[in-house]
Amino acid sequence: MSLKMLTDEETAFFCEQLAMILEAGIPVADGIEIFGEDSGDRRFKEISETLTEYMKDDAALFTAMERSGIFPDYAVKMVKIGSVTGRLEDALNGLSEYYSKRAEIRQTVKSSVSHPLMLLAMMTVVIVVMVIKVIPMFRDIFFQFDDSAAAAVEESISFAYSLGTGVMVVLAAVLLIALVTALLMQIPSARHKLYGVFTNFVLTRGLSETVAMADVTGAISMMVSCGISPEQTLELASGLTNCKSVLKRIKECEKLVLEGEYFADAIGKSGLLPSIYAQSLKVAYKSGSFDTAWQKISGRFSDECDRKIYSAVSFIEPVIIGILAVIIGAVLLAVMLPMTDIITSVG
Repeated sequence: MSLKMLTDEETAFFCEQLAMILEAGIPVADGIEIFGEDSGDRRFKEISETLTEYMKDDAALFTAMERSGIFPDYAVKMVKIGSVTGRLEDALNGLSEYYSKRAEIRQTVKSSVSHPLMLLAMMTVVIVVMVIKVIPMFRDIFFQFDDSAAAAVEESISFAYSLGTGVMVVLAAVLLIALVTALLMQIPSARHKLYGVFTNFVLTRGLSETVAMADVTGAISMMVSCGISPEQTLELASGLTNCKSVLKRIKECEKLVLEGEYFADAIGKSGLLPSIYAQSLKVAYKSGSFDTAWQKISGRFSDECDRKIYSAVSFIEPVIIGILAVIIGAVLLAVMLPMTDIITSVG
Protein backbone atom coordinates (compact mmCIF):
# COMPACT_ATOMS: atom_id res chain seq x y z
CA MET A 1 0.00 0.00 0.00
CA SER A 2 1.10 3.55 -0.65
CA LEU A 3 1.01 5.91 2.30
CA LYS A 4 1.65 9.63 2.49
CA MET A 5 4.57 11.04 4.48
CA LEU A 6 3.67 11.62 8.11
CA THR A 7 3.11 15.21 9.18
CA ASP A 8 4.90 16.65 12.21
CA GLU A 9 1.73 16.19 14.29
CA GLU A 10 1.35 12.55 13.21
CA THR A 11 5.03 11.80 13.86
CA ALA A 12 4.78 13.34 17.34
CA PHE A 13 1.66 11.27 18.11
CA PHE A 14 3.22 8.04 16.83
CA CYS A 15 6.38 8.52 18.88
CA GLU A 16 4.45 9.49 22.01
CA GLN A 17 2.12 6.48 21.84
CA LEU A 18 4.89 4.00 21.06
CA ALA A 19 7.02 5.37 23.92
CA MET A 20 4.10 4.84 26.32
CA ILE A 21 3.66 1.26 25.07
CA LEU A 22 7.39 0.50 25.47
CA GLU A 23 7.31 2.04 28.97
CA ALA A 24 4.79 -0.63 29.89
CA GLY A 25 7.39 -3.27 29.03
CA ILE A 26 5.78 -4.44 25.80
CA PRO A 27 8.18 -5.54 22.99
CA VAL A 28 8.50 -3.22 19.99
CA ALA A 29 6.80 -5.53 17.44
CA ASP A 30 3.85 -6.18 19.77
CA GLY A 31 3.71 -2.49 20.63
CA ILE A 32 3.37 -1.57 16.94
CA GLU A 33 0.39 -3.92 16.60
CA ILE A 34 -1.23 -2.56 19.77
CA PHE A 35 -0.73 0.97 18.49
CA GLY A 36 -2.58 0.16 15.28
CA GLU A 37 -5.45 -1.56 17.07
CA ASP A 38 -5.94 1.05 19.79
CA SER A 39 -5.43 4.23 17.76
CA GLY A 40 -8.94 4.07 16.31
CA ASP A 41 -7.67 5.71 13.13
CA ARG A 42 -7.55 3.95 9.77
CA ARG A 43 -4.38 5.76 8.69
CA PHE A 44 -2.46 4.74 11.82
CA LYS A 45 -3.76 1.20 11.45
CA GLU A 46 -2.30 1.10 7.93
CA ILE A 47 0.99 2.51 9.24
CA SER A 48 1.06 -0.19 11.92
CA GLU A 49 0.39 -2.92 9.37
CA THR A 50 3.13 -1.58 7.10
CA LEU A 51 5.72 -1.51 9.90
CA THR A 52 4.67 -4.95 11.12
CA GLU A 53 5.10 -6.35 7.61
CA TYR A 54 8.63 -4.95 7.36
CA MET A 55 9.53 -6.24 10.83
CA LYS A 56 8.51 -9.84 10.09
CA ASP A 57 12.09 -10.72 9.13
CA ASP A 58 13.42 -9.51 12.50
CA ALA A 59 14.15 -6.07 11.07
CA ALA A 60 14.74 -3.31 13.60
CA LEU A 61 12.15 -0.58 14.07
CA PHE A 62 14.32 2.06 12.41
CA THR A 63 14.84 -0.25 9.40
CA ALA A 64 11.09 -0.75 9.04
CA MET A 65 10.53 3.01 9.36
CA GLU A 66 13.14 3.69 6.68
CA ARG A 67 11.72 1.07 4.29
CA SER A 68 8.20 2.43 4.70
CA GLY A 69 9.36 5.80 3.35
CA ILE A 70 6.73 7.71 5.33
CA PHE A 71 8.75 8.85 8.35
CA PRO A 72 10.93 11.99 8.44
CA ASP A 73 14.62 11.24 7.95
CA TYR A 74 15.58 12.78 11.31
CA ALA A 75 13.05 10.58 13.15
CA VAL A 76 14.44 7.43 11.50
CA LYS A 77 18.02 8.31 12.42
CA MET A 78 17.16 9.20 16.02
CA VAL A 79 15.25 5.91 16.43
CA LYS A 80 18.35 4.15 15.11
CA ILE A 81 20.48 5.94 17.70
CA GLY A 82 17.95 5.07 20.39
CA SER A 83 18.08 1.41 19.34
CA VAL A 84 21.89 1.34 19.29
CA THR A 85 22.18 2.98 22.70
CA GLY A 86 19.39 0.92 24.28
CA ARG A 87 17.39 4.07 24.98
CA LEU A 88 14.66 3.75 22.37
CA GLU A 89 12.01 4.94 24.80
CA ASP A 90 13.95 8.13 25.57
CA ALA A 91 14.55 8.71 21.86
CA LEU A 92 10.82 8.36 21.11
CA ASN A 93 9.88 10.73 23.93
CA GLY A 94 12.42 13.24 22.66
CA LEU A 95 11.10 12.91 19.11
CA SER A 96 7.53 13.43 20.31
CA GLU A 97 8.52 16.70 21.96
CA TYR A 98 10.69 17.69 18.98
CA TYR A 99 7.96 17.21 16.36
CA SER A 100 5.27 18.75 18.57
CA LYS A 101 7.45 21.84 18.78
CA ARG A 102 8.05 21.77 15.02
CA ALA A 103 4.31 21.57 14.38
CA GLU A 104 3.74 24.55 16.65
CA ILE A 105 6.46 26.56 14.91
CA ARG A 106 5.10 25.64 11.47
CA GLN A 107 1.62 26.79 12.47
CA THR A 108 3.05 30.07 13.78
CA VAL A 109 4.98 30.63 10.55
CA LYS A 110 1.90 29.77 8.49
CA SER A 111 -0.19 32.28 10.45
CA SER A 112 2.50 34.97 10.19
CA VAL A 113 2.86 34.55 6.44
CA SER A 114 -0.67 33.69 5.26
CA HIS A 115 -2.38 36.93 6.31
CA PRO A 116 0.20 39.26 4.72
CA LEU A 117 0.19 37.09 1.57
CA MET A 118 -3.59 37.47 1.34
CA LEU A 119 -3.15 41.24 1.56
CA LEU A 120 -0.41 40.94 -1.06
CA ALA A 121 -2.78 39.07 -3.39
CA MET A 122 -5.49 41.72 -2.89
CA MET A 123 -2.95 44.46 -3.55
CA THR A 124 -1.87 42.68 -6.74
CA VAL A 125 -5.46 42.72 -7.98
CA VAL A 126 -5.69 46.45 -7.19
CA ILE A 127 -2.45 47.13 -9.10
CA VAL A 128 -3.61 45.11 -12.10
CA VAL A 129 -6.89 47.06 -12.24
CA MET A 130 -4.98 50.33 -11.88
CA VAL A 131 -2.54 49.53 -14.70
CA ILE A 132 -5.16 48.12 -17.08
CA LYS A 133 -8.10 50.45 -16.36
CA VAL A 134 -7.40 53.41 -14.06
CA ILE A 135 -4.20 54.89 -15.51
CA PRO A 136 -5.38 54.65 -19.15
CA MET A 137 -8.66 56.27 -18.06
CA PHE A 138 -6.71 59.10 -16.38
CA ARG A 139 -4.66 59.47 -19.56
CA ASP A 140 -7.81 59.92 -21.67
CA ILE A 141 -9.32 62.39 -19.17
CA PHE A 142 -6.20 64.50 -18.77
CA PHE A 143 -5.55 64.63 -22.49
CA GLN A 144 -8.98 66.21 -23.01
CA PHE A 145 -7.59 69.41 -21.49
CA ASP A 146 -5.71 71.98 -23.54
CA ASP A 147 -2.30 71.15 -25.00
CA SER A 148 -0.33 72.79 -22.15
CA ALA A 149 -2.19 70.76 -19.51
CA ALA A 150 -1.77 67.55 -21.50
CA ALA A 151 1.94 68.19 -21.86
CA ALA A 152 2.23 68.81 -18.11
CA VAL A 153 0.81 65.41 -17.19
CA GLU A 154 2.22 63.31 -20.03
CA GLU A 155 5.48 62.57 -18.22
CA SER A 156 3.67 61.86 -14.93
CA ILE A 157 1.22 59.52 -16.66
CA SER A 158 4.09 57.60 -18.25
CA PHE A 159 5.87 57.39 -14.90
CA ALA A 160 2.68 56.18 -13.17
CA TYR A 161 2.16 53.51 -15.82
CA SER A 162 5.78 52.31 -15.61
CA LEU A 163 5.69 52.28 -11.80
CA GLY A 164 2.39 50.41 -11.71
CA THR A 165 3.59 47.86 -14.26
CA GLY A 166 6.83 47.29 -12.35
CA VAL A 167 5.04 46.81 -9.03
CA MET A 168 2.52 44.48 -10.69
CA VAL A 169 5.27 42.27 -12.12
CA VAL A 170 7.13 42.11 -8.79
CA LEU A 171 3.97 41.23 -6.84
CA ALA A 172 2.93 38.59 -9.38
CA ALA A 173 6.43 37.05 -9.18
CA VAL A 174 6.33 36.97 -5.36
CA LEU A 175 2.91 35.31 -5.36
CA LEU A 176 4.01 32.79 -8.00
CA ILE A 177 7.13 31.89 -6.00
CA ALA A 178 5.02 31.49 -2.83
CA LEU A 179 2.54 29.25 -4.67
CA VAL A 180 5.24 27.08 -6.27
CA THR A 181 7.06 26.75 -2.93
CA ALA A 182 3.83 25.72 -1.18
CA LEU A 183 3.18 23.06 -3.84
CA LEU A 184 6.76 21.74 -3.74
CA MET A 185 6.58 21.42 0.05
CA GLN A 186 3.89 18.77 -0.47
CA ILE A 187 6.37 16.55 -2.36
CA PRO A 188 8.82 14.75 0.00
CA SER A 189 11.79 14.76 -2.41
CA ALA A 190 11.28 18.41 -3.34
CA ARG A 191 10.76 19.36 0.30
CA HIS A 192 14.05 17.71 1.21
CA LYS A 193 15.87 19.70 -1.49
CA LEU A 194 14.24 22.94 -0.35
CA TYR A 195 15.38 22.28 3.21
CA GLY A 196 18.88 21.72 1.83
CA VAL A 197 18.78 25.08 0.06
CA PHE A 198 17.46 26.78 3.20
CA THR A 199 20.15 25.12 5.32
CA ASN A 200 23.02 26.51 3.26
CA PHE A 201 21.48 29.79 2.04
CA VAL A 202 23.54 32.81 3.11
CA LEU A 203 20.63 34.64 4.81
CA THR A 204 19.43 31.60 6.76
CA ARG A 205 22.75 29.87 7.35
CA GLY A 206 23.10 31.11 10.93
CA LEU A 207 19.65 29.90 11.95
CA SER A 208 20.04 26.54 10.21
CA GLU A 209 23.41 26.02 11.93
CA THR A 210 21.82 26.67 15.33
CA VAL A 211 19.05 24.16 14.55
CA ALA A 212 21.62 21.62 13.37
CA MET A 213 23.71 22.04 16.53
CA ALA A 214 20.64 21.55 18.72
CA ASP A 215 19.84 18.30 16.88
CA VAL A 216 23.43 17.04 16.96
CA THR A 217 24.22 17.90 20.60
CA GLY A 218 20.97 16.30 21.75
CA ALA A 219 21.91 13.03 20.05
CA ILE A 220 25.54 13.15 21.23
CA SER A 221 24.36 13.77 24.80
CA MET A 222 22.22 10.62 24.69
CA MET A 223 25.01 8.50 23.18
CA VAL A 224 27.66 9.76 25.61
CA SER A 225 25.44 8.95 28.60
CA CYS A 226 25.09 5.39 27.25
CA GLY A 227 28.83 4.91 26.90
CA ILE A 228 28.90 4.72 23.10
CA SER A 229 32.43 5.14 21.75
CA PRO A 230 33.37 8.61 20.48
CA GLU A 231 34.01 7.24 16.98
CA GLN A 232 30.54 5.69 16.69
CA THR A 233 28.94 8.69 18.36
CA LEU A 234 30.38 11.09 15.79
CA GLU A 235 29.61 8.74 12.90
CA LEU A 236 25.94 8.52 13.91
CA ALA A 237 25.73 12.25 14.67
CA SER A 238 27.03 13.15 11.20
CA GLY A 239 23.93 11.57 9.68
CA LEU A 240 21.59 13.94 11.49
CA THR A 241 22.29 17.12 9.56
CA ASN A 242 22.71 18.51 6.06
CA CYS A 243 24.31 21.72 7.32
CA LYS A 244 27.70 21.77 5.60
CA SER A 245 29.50 23.82 8.26
CA VAL A 246 28.35 21.59 11.14
CA LEU A 247 28.99 18.42 9.16
CA LYS A 248 32.51 19.59 8.35
CA ARG A 249 33.29 20.16 12.05
CA ILE A 250 31.88 16.76 13.01
CA LYS A 251 34.04 15.05 10.40
CA GLU A 252 37.12 16.95 11.57
CA CYS A 253 36.40 15.96 15.17
CA GLU A 254 35.94 12.32 14.11
CA LYS A 255 39.27 12.43 12.24
CA LEU A 256 41.09 13.74 15.34
CA VAL A 257 39.52 11.06 17.53
CA LEU A 258 40.57 8.33 15.11
CA GLU A 259 44.12 9.77 15.21
CA GLY A 260 44.21 9.25 18.97
CA GLU A 261 42.96 12.55 20.44
CA TYR A 262 40.77 12.44 23.53
CA PHE A 263 37.15 13.20 22.70
CA ALA A 264 37.11 16.40 24.79
CA ASP A 265 40.34 17.67 23.19
CA ALA A 266 39.12 16.80 19.69
CA ILE A 267 35.95 18.84 20.26
CA GLY A 268 38.00 21.94 21.05
CA LYS A 269 40.53 21.52 18.24
CA SER A 270 37.88 20.83 15.58
CA GLY A 271 35.74 23.78 16.64
CA LEU A 272 32.72 21.51 16.93
CA LEU A 273 31.58 23.55 19.94
CA PRO A 274 32.43 27.10 21.04
CA SER A 275 35.63 27.29 23.10
CA ILE A 276 33.79 27.92 26.39
CA TYR A 277 31.82 24.68 25.96
CA ALA A 278 34.90 22.77 24.82
CA GLN A 279 36.78 23.91 27.92
CA SER A 280 33.94 22.88 30.24
CA LEU A 281 33.90 19.44 28.60
CA LYS A 282 37.63 19.04 29.24
CA VAL A 283 37.11 19.78 32.93
CA ALA A 284 34.04 17.51 33.03
CA TYR A 285 35.97 14.70 31.34
CA LYS A 286 38.68 14.82 34.01
CA SER A 287 36.13 15.03 36.84
CA GLY A 288 34.00 12.15 35.57
CA SER A 289 30.92 14.23 34.77
CA PHE A 290 31.26 14.21 30.98
CA ASP A 291 27.67 13.02 30.34
CA THR A 292 26.21 15.64 32.69
CA ALA A 293 28.13 18.40 30.93
CA TRP A 294 26.81 17.22 27.56
CA GLN A 295 23.24 17.28 28.87
CA LYS A 296 23.65 20.91 29.98
CA ILE A 297 25.23 21.91 26.66
CA SER A 298 22.46 20.17 24.74
CA GLY A 299 19.84 22.03 26.78
CA ARG A 300 21.50 25.38 26.09
CA PHE A 301 21.66 24.75 22.35
CA SER A 302 18.00 23.68 22.38
CA ASP A 303 16.98 26.87 24.21
CA GLU A 304 19.03 29.01 21.83
CA CYS A 305 17.47 27.24 18.86
CA ASP A 306 13.93 27.96 20.11
CA ARG A 307 14.78 31.59 20.80
CA LYS A 308 16.24 32.19 17.34
CA ILE A 309 13.39 30.45 15.55
CA TYR A 310 10.69 32.45 17.33
CA SER A 311 12.68 35.66 16.80
CA ALA A 312 12.85 34.91 13.07
CA VAL A 313 9.14 34.09 12.94
CA SER A 314 8.18 37.28 14.77
CA PHE A 315 10.27 39.21 12.22
CA ILE A 316 8.43 37.85 9.17
CA GLU A 317 5.06 39.57 9.52
CA PRO A 318 6.38 43.12 10.20
CA VAL A 319 8.70 42.83 7.19
CA ILE A 320 5.89 41.78 4.84
CA ILE A 321 3.58 44.50 6.23
CA GLY A 322 6.38 47.05 5.75
CA ILE A 323 6.73 45.97 2.12
CA LEU A 324 2.97 46.34 1.68
CA ALA A 325 3.14 49.86 3.11
CA VAL A 326 5.81 50.79 0.54
CA ILE A 327 3.68 49.31 -2.24
CA ILE A 328 0.60 51.23 -1.09
CA GLY A 329 2.67 54.41 -1.06
CA ALA A 330 3.84 53.69 -4.61
CA VAL A 331 0.25 53.13 -5.73
CA LEU A 332 -0.92 56.41 -4.21
CA LEU A 333 2.04 58.22 -5.77
CA ALA A 334 1.26 56.77 -9.19
CA VAL A 335 -2.38 57.87 -8.97
CA MET A 336 -1.94 61.28 -7.35
CA LEU A 337 1.09 62.59 -9.22
CA PRO A 338 -0.70 63.22 -12.53
CA MET A 339 -3.60 64.87 -10.68
CA THR A 340 -1.16 67.15 -8.87
CA ASP A 341 0.48 68.11 -12.15
CA ILE A 342 -2.81 68.94 -13.86
CA ILE A 343 -3.98 71.04 -10.90
CA THR A 344 -0.67 72.94 -10.96
CA SER A 345 -0.92 73.43 -14.70
CA VAL A 346 -4.51 74.67 -14.53
CA GLY A 347 -3.65 76.97 -11.60
